[in-house]
Amino acid sequence: MHSKAVKIQHMMKEKGIQALLAQSPENFAYVSGFSSHQHTVSRHPQFAAAVLIEGVKPTLIGMDFETPSFDHNDFDVLSFTTWVGNRTQDQLKDTTFTQSMITLLDHVDTLIQTHHLQEATVGVELDFLPVSFFETMKARWPQVHFVNVSPLFLQARIIKEEDEIAWFKTLIRISDEALNHVANNLKEGMSEHQLYTLYTQHVSSSGVAYPSTWSSFGSGENAGKLGYSSDKIITSKDVVKFDGGVHGGTQFYTTDFSRSWLMSEVDPWLVKVKQNLLEAHEKMLSALKPGLSFKDLFNIGYQHTLKEFPFYVRGHLGHSISMGPQTAEAPFIASNQEGVLEAGMILSVENPMYITGYNGFNIEDMVLITKDGYELLTPLTPHVLESEAHYFTQSSNS
Repeated sequence: MHSKAVKIQHMMKEKGIQALLAQSPENFAYVSGFSSHQHTVSRHPQFAAAVLIEGVKPTLIGMDFETPSFDHNDFDVLSFTTWVGNRTQDQLKDTTFTQSMITLLDHVDTLIQTHHLQEATVGVELDFLPVSFFETMKARWPQVHFVNVSPLFLQARIIKEEDEIAWFKTLIRISDEALNHVANNLKEGMSEHQLYTLYTQHVSSSGVAYPSTWSSFGSGENAGKLGYSSDKIITSKDVVKFDGGVHGGTQFYTTDFSRSWLMSEVDPWLVKVKQNLLEAHEKMLSALKPGLSFKDLFNIGYQHTLKEFPFYVRGHLGHSISMGPQTAEAPFIASNQEGVLEAGMILSVENPMYITGYNGFNIEDMVLITKDGYELLTPLTPHVLESEAHYFTQSSNS
C-alpha cells in the first residue's frame, strides 16, 4: 500500500492539529505504507509510531532491529534501542563502543522539543492506547493538549484510494472464489467444519490472503447465533449460513460477506423469509448511488422486511469496511447514521434475520460505490443454489 500521510496531514490542518502520532499497527501502516513486525504481533504502542508534524517531513520511529526495513526516502527514520543488541560491523570491532538506551518516547520528546510543541495540540489514538501508556505521555508532557484522532482515521479510511480499491478487489475475489468452491461441493451429511476446511484451504492456496479467524459456517440452530463452525451434521431441514471473509495479513485490509442456502426439506416459512430478504437486498443494491443517504438506504431494506414480518428488528443493514482488526466500521447503513453515499466507498450491504434456537439468514454482498452507481464485488457465489431454485419457482407460482 502507498503511504496515506499526505491525506492525514490535510485532515490535521483542517482540525487544527499540529502533530499526530499513529500508534496502532493498522494506522501506522496506513500512514507509512509499511507494517511493523513486532508492533503487529504485540499490538503495543511502544514498538512503533508514525509522527506527523505540520510543515515537517513525517518521521517513523521503530526498533533498531527493524528500522533498516523502513522507507527512508519519504520519511525520517529514528531507531530506539532494543534487547536485540544490533551492532554495525565497525561497532563490533570497536572495543570501546557503548550504547545508550533510547526509548520510543525519548524520540517523541526530542521531536516535541525541537519543533516547540510543548503546548501544541497533539493527536493520539485514544481508542487504541492502553490507559497506563497514555498516562505516561500526559505526565511527560503536561502542557500538551492531547486530542483523540481515532475518529479521524476512521473518517480517512471511508473513501478508498486506487491502490486500496485494487487490493480490496484482489482479496474479495479470493474470498468469493473460495465460497463458490464450497457452494459447488455442499451436500447434506457434511459437517459445518468440513465446509470451513474447504473454504480455508481454498483461501490459503491463493498465497496472498488468509481466512478471517471469525469466518464460520452455521446450520440449523447454529445459523441463528454467533459462533464458530462445529461438528454438527447438515440435515435436510437446515439453512446453511456462511459469514466471513479473508484478510490481507500485515496489510490489514479485510473483507466481509455472507450467503444462506436452503437444504432439501426446509420449513416453507423459511422459504418465505429468504425470498423476502433477497427482495429487500435487491432493492437496496438497485438504489445504490452517490448522494443516497444511509438512512434512506436502510429504510429501503428494513421496511420491505418489516412489512411482511412485523416482528423484525435490526440495528443496521451494512457498514463500511477497511482495515482490521474490526470488520464493521462507520458509517453504518442505519436509521441514525448521518451522511450520504460517496464514490470510492466500499460497503458490506446485508439483510439478516436470526431466529434463536431454530435457523438464521444473512444475505450480504460487498460493493464499491462508483460515480454512477455501484460495482458488485462479490458476484461469483450464488445466493440461490441450483438445488434450492425449485423453492422459489413454487413460491412465485403460488
